[in-house]
Amino acid sequence: MNEPVDVSARWRELQGLYLSTAAELERTLQQNHQLGLSEYEVLDLVAGYANESCTMRNLVDLTPMTQSALSRIVERLVKAGLVERNTCDYDRRALYVGITADGARVHDDAKREYDGLLEKAFAGTPALA
Repeated sequence: MNEPVDVSARWRELQGLYLSTAAELERTLQQNHQLGLSEYEVLDLVAGYANESCTMRNLVDLTPMTQSALSRIVERLVKAGLVERNTCDYDRRALYVGITADGARVHDDAKREYDGLLEKAFAGTPALA
């Protein structure tokens, strides 16, 4: 007979893994790519739309961030030259976000490290490996 799973203990374990991994990702991305974790995650979402139009609405739907927080992050990425924002010709309320050539290069470099750190973190967790 299987022993009951202590879901509270498992949840604390997952939280600990998340917090330690997020801190390491934040440090590495900031040090090596001058990106915060949230900035990288938004850049990663925009990069996923490389062959199609990405609107701010798409990004809001894909992240738990508020529209205001997301707008601030996109603005920082625009200032860094990693993404560009354009208005829609037929609907001035719609804003398109696209990755720049520099953004694609930074994303590719950062993604290798990001994925490597996640693989390392998941390696010690059988349910996530």
